[in-house]
Amino acid sequence: MRRFVSLFLFFTLIAMVVSGVVLYIMPHGRVAYWTGWRFLGLDKDQWDNLHTVFGFLMVFFGIWHVVLNWSSIVSYIKGKAGALLSKEFLLSSVVALVVAVGTILNLPPFSFVSEFGEQIKNMWEKPKVMPPAPHTEVFPLKKVAGLVGISPEKALKVLKDRGIKVSSLDERLKDIALKNDTTPAHIYEILLSASPKKEKTSFKFQPGSGMGRMTLREVCQELGIPVKECVKKLKSHGIEATPDKTLREIAFSQGRYPYEIVEILQGGKDE
Repeated sequence: MRRFVSLFLFFTLIAMVVSGVVLYIMPHGRVAYWTGWRFLGLDKDQWDNLHTVFGFLMVFFGIWHVVLNWSSIVSYIKGKAGALLSKEFLLSSVVALVVAVGTILNLPPFSFVSEFGEQIKNMWEKPKVMPPAPHTEVFPLKKVAGLVGISPEKALKVLKDRGIKVSSLDERLKDIALKNDTTPAHIYEILLSASPKKEKTSFKFQPGSGMGRMTLREVCQELGIPVKECVKKLKSHGIEATPDKTLREIAFSQGRYPYEIVEILQGGKDE
């Protein structure tokens, strides 16, 4: 039984490492879902599920492993020559505590891990047109048609004229894209091309979409405003900011929300 538990923990560790690395480097959800992102044939949800299931299995078999090796673990904890606790136990406890506190407080060098991950995530190519609302990819076709300003019937005709296979107006955008070996973003662009109201070029902040993790530099690029001008504009409103700070960090430090920072940069009201 010990061999089975140890070997299964080994394979679980491999699965956790692989899925963990993929989740660490994959694009943000809004981009991954909208572009139909895949790695080794699996999409974001499938990698999420793999990581979650093997995580639970690791916890279960980890506890089982502790039970089977409890006597050894107790000997590791007990100190020698009358000491209450061993040096190894105290050292490992202190290191674990430092890592936990440093991570929670987002202090260097632990903060570098999340910052590096953000840099990798932001390196992925973004679609030309972002979704009009969070998780538009799971909206049925008839709802997406309303978002672009055309009738459901026209949306169906436009897609079929472009050779896109569609079963019904209730079919979700992501399912249509998957069936046609394309992305939700591409399907949306086709519908948008038939819309009387073209997509606005202005940057639209979507709560819950992860845009708060974008740096001020990236937001300025989206807005087409020089970074120095953005910093100057925020400073005129009493907001100190640096280009590499995220929208969320800038906003929360001022008791504001990220969308309010975008409004200020776009010349909106400073409420």
